[in-house]
Amino acid sequence: MTDLTLPLEAFALNARVNDFLLDRLTPEDLTLSDGRGGMTVAQLLSHMGASRGGWLLEMAPGFAASTLALTGGADPWSWHTTDPALIRAMLRAGDEAAVQAVQAHTASGTPFADPHGAGTFHTRPALFLTYMTVHDAGHRGQIMTLLRHAGAPPERLDELEDAWAVWRRPLSLPEETP
Repeated sequence: MTDLTLPLEAFALNARVNDFLLDRLTPEDLTLSDGRGGMTVAQLLSHMGASRGGWLLEMAPGFAASTLALTGGADPWSWHTTDPALIRAMLRAGDEAAVQAVQAHTASGTPFADPHGAGTFHTRPALFLTYMTVHDAGHRGQIMTLLRHAGAPPERLDELEDAWAVWRRPLSLPEETP
């Protein structure tokens, strides 16, 4: 059986980084866009959360119910909101569903479905968690760029860059005491 310890921990740390960012964004930040037809910050964050449900609908539909409940049954790929609490709920529901799907498919040895030949991680389900972590990191980079272009002061950008510290505090190690 595949050891999921490291991918599960990395995915949990990714969730902490997403929370770190959400905790520090203002309502005005959520409206920022590149002014050229790109997604707003709220749309990027919505996409980050809903994409888990979109992938699960394709490859493990039985695990997509929690994300579909938040979209009202709508296609996750087109869902977005400007409500930070709903964005956070979608990220958490999507994360939980992704973990459950990976654990179930890894334990059973059953590959993810690949109905459209898109290469849905059918050989190693845990790669889905890695894919979503990299996906989120790319969009967080876009968000930082939008903030920078909107004139966020260097001190604020430095504070947001502190999200890297989350990665240096593994969940599997005991907390350091001063």
